Amino acid sequence: MTHDVAVLGLGPAGRALAHRLVAAGASVLAIDPSPQRPWRPTYGGWREQIPGWLGTEVIGASSDRTDLIARSRHRLPGTYVVLDNEALQTRLGLGGATVRAEHLSAEQARTLDARVVVDCRGNLRGAASGVPIQTAHGLKLPADVGRTLLGEGEGEADAVLMDWRPFDGTSGWGGRRPSFCYVIPLPDGRVLAEETCLAGRPPIERTELAHRLGVRLSRAGVDARHWRGAEVERVHIPMLPPPAEVPNRFGAAGAEVNPITGYSVFASLAAVDDAARSLLATGSLPDVPRPWRRIALEALLQLDGRGTVDLFDAYGRLPQRAQRAVLDPHSSQPDLLAALGRQWALMTPRGRLALVTATARGWMPTLGQRR
Repeated sequence: MTHDVAVLGLGPAGRALAHRLVAAGASVLAIDPSPQRPWRPTYGGWREQIPGWLGTEVIGASSDRTDLIARSRHRLPGTYVVLDNEALQTRLGLGGATVRAEHLSAEQARTLDARVVVDCRGNLRGAASGVPIQTAHGLKLPADVGRTLLGEGEGEADAVLMDWRPFDGTSGWGGRRPSFCYVIPLPDGRVLAEETCLAGRPPIERTELAHRLGVRLSRAGVDARHWRGAEVERVHIPMLPPPAEVPNRFGAAGAEVNPITGYSVFASLAAVDDAARSLLATGSLPDVPRPWRRIALEALLQLDGRGTVDLFDAYGRLPQRAQRAVLDPHSSQPDLLAALGRQWALMTPRGRLALVTATARGWMPTLGQRR
């Protein structure tokens, strides 16, 4: 074989994997239709997930005061950061790798001249596949406009990870499917406000999410002239990986998708060194058991708006270690179960009953699925 590893796809996950494999002394073939294309999405996560070798120059914005709003307002522990995509792409240099600009078919991917092939091309499955989807509609707003959604006078947050209050100011979601608003600072000084459907089968349509975000902004006193015409960011994340074209998948197509919360580039950055070591030692990626996360996803899909708000209000009261166990797709099964159990105990009696019922309903779709 000419190469030790072939990496298909050079988004953040694939580029990070190729970069670290080269650093480990491997012969790497990296393939992408447009290897140097700029990365447009916004990537946010917790600072402690950034590996030490990457450095802090890739951080474009940060928040030491990040809130979650559900039945009440919670200040989340830790520093939430947003990556500078250009700096990240530069830091993940591919010197030493063989880079080819081309699109491969599934058959071509399986016949590459490499000992190991890793698919990092993402997950493009649509709602028609029956897979739960996370959707979002976001606007990049001037700082003074965006800050109206951060709750000035309510603790002066720099970011809001989730605001589960109904967009129209009603006291509850009733029979409507809930969505939350995500508000974070951007590296260029603007603020991203994003109305998000955490998971849906089918998901909430982006036209409806755009409407909800507009109503939120109007209720916050923002004149439509300040946000109509703003740069739009759209999100479409399948919450389960696609069928495998090649055995090893990393990033949005692999175990770095958390079936409870979706895909995070930060999870890929945190896991990339373990992935590289395992690929070179065994020819495969580390095994990540996932059945309890899939059960939790199915339960989440069954919850009504009131139950969902109760669930995340309990999450906001968890200690930092338990919060990270829920968010990190690579956390151990015992740590995850302990965190979910503690979260359940913090819910209201009605919320606990609703979650037990939803989990029972969600259990059956997971039976027979592979990990």
